[in-house]
Amino acid sequence: PTPEPREPGQLLVIAAACKDSTAPTPVATAVALVGGSAQTAVVGTSLAAPVVVKVTDQSGNALAGVAVMFSPATSSGSVSAAQVTTDSNGSAQVLWTLGTVAGTDSMTVTVGTLSPLAVVATATPDAPAAITIVAGNDQSAPVDSTLSAGLAVKVADQYGNGVPNATVQWSDDAGGTFATPTTVTDANGIAQVGYTLGPTAGPEDVVATLLNVATPMSASFVEIGN
Repeated sequence: PTPEPREPGQLLVIAAACKDSTAPTPVATAVALVGGSAQTAVVGTSLAAPVVVKVTDQSGNALAGVAVMFSPATSSGSVSAAQVTTDSNGSAQVLWTLGTVAGTDSMTVTVGTLSPLAVVATATPDAPAAITIVAGNDQSAPVDSTLSAGLAVKVADQYGNGVPNATVQWSDDAGGTFATPTTVTDANGIAQVGYTLGPTAGPEDVVATLLNVATPMSASFVEIGN
């Protein structure tokens, strides 16, 4: 059959329509955290999973080749790379090693002028490494009386962070008595006990010993009975 004749302007209209449908150049319009948030690890160690973000364009499509900056806050450790370029899936990731101060660590993730992302992790204390006196040493009181100040020690890890839930055993060499023979450290790593002097005048040695550790650790008080 003979094709229908076309008006001269029809081809121009079709060509113009094709030209107008050209997609805009993709630009980064959003960055989202897609993995590795709210993790917990011991101070000075790496998180189990990487921190992963995804960058998308104005159409919601993954955008490759975009520079992403990862910046831990002061005292919040370090990352495997300060800048990472997104892959074909629009993803960028780093391994995060927490700082040596127990508590909340934070990191900022930035892409150009987009609003930054905040990522947080929890750093827990390391194993006990020391026990030291914090209060109650070198007191004097009448024999058989209770000291006015309790005896207190701090159990800390290798970085000085207080270690909670550590068990401390109390003993002496003068026949005194303790409010309880063992105490457990609080959230700040402090364990304390009341002490009543023995019946004999003179110095009394009191020892606080940390239990359930591979290497024995203790702190020694000297109190005076009058």
